[in-house]
Amino acid sequence: MPDPVALRPLIRDLHAAVADLQAPALQPAWGRLLLLLALLAAGGVAYWQLQAWPQRLAAALLVALAETLLLIATHEACHGTLLGQRRLELVLAALISWPMAWPLCTYRLLHRLHHRWNNRDPRDPERIHQQEPGRWRWLVLAGGAGLILRTLQEALRLQAQQPALRRALLLDGLGIVLVQALILVVVIQHRQLLAYGVGWLVVERVAGALLQLRGAIEHWQLWQPQPHPLLSQLYGSRTVVVPAWLNGWLGGLPHHSTHHAFPAIPTRRLPQATARLQQVLSTHGYPPLPCCQGYREALRQLG
Repeated sequence: MPDPVALRPLIRDLHAAVADLQAPALQPAWGRLLLLLALLAAGGVAYWQLQAWPQRLAAALLVALAETLLLIATHEACHGTLLGQRRLELVLAALISWPMAWPLCTYRLLHRLHHRWNNRDPRDPERIHQQEPGRWRWLVLAGGAGLILRTLQEALRLQAQQPALRRALLLDGLGIVLVQALILVVVIQHRQLLAYGVGWLVVERVAGALLQLRGAIEHWQLWQPQPHPLLSQLYGSRTVVVPAWLNGWLGGLPHHSTHHAFPAIPTRRLPQATARLQQVLSTHGYPPLPCCQGYREALRQLG
């Protein structure tokens, strides 16, 4: 293992390479957020107004796609890189998450631990322990329900070490129950309980499957601790090469190595940051960051 002192020039250069990119975003993601909320509303209105079930299911799929991208945006809110207004971001993120029973406040605290423990500590709450070829299919089958249950399980496991998780669990529980109760009152008054259940299930299945796949791709079979925490984050995460517009819609998550090492870098600047970090690593004789060309290749790597 390299001498920590010998790593200092590399670590210093990595920090220096992206220092100017970690300032708050000059262009908050209001446009993306409002467009996704409009798509969500349009799909929801269509779902309730259409009578034929094939058309209603198509509308539910539109809602599922919009909700998936909105939930990805809540990840940016957890890091304060979505709008540059932390309190507002978290309120919006909760309103996006609670209708789908997603415990955002709990996830936010667990995600901090994930950034600290990824590729370093087996207690990492987001680590997928079973990564045999084809195992990802079980994650897709688990969907959103699996993500929710796993998040709650990890929070209960770690609450003794992280007491703030207890408050987060309570807040999420109250928020989810209140939001669902309000929705159910309206749904029952209009005698649409079955339709609501079907629509919710479609969104849970589709959004959950996509988010499970995304999470698997980001770290699949990359657990190999490095001699420095920063290097562990860089080499314990995968970069997916995609067009700039797709990186924007996916909240910068394709540049996952850079995001894990420097979570304060806003979405639009992550491609530039990745290029700079790759150059520094190459100059110091280190291998390129884990990378695949597009999500088709990324899916093949899952086996």
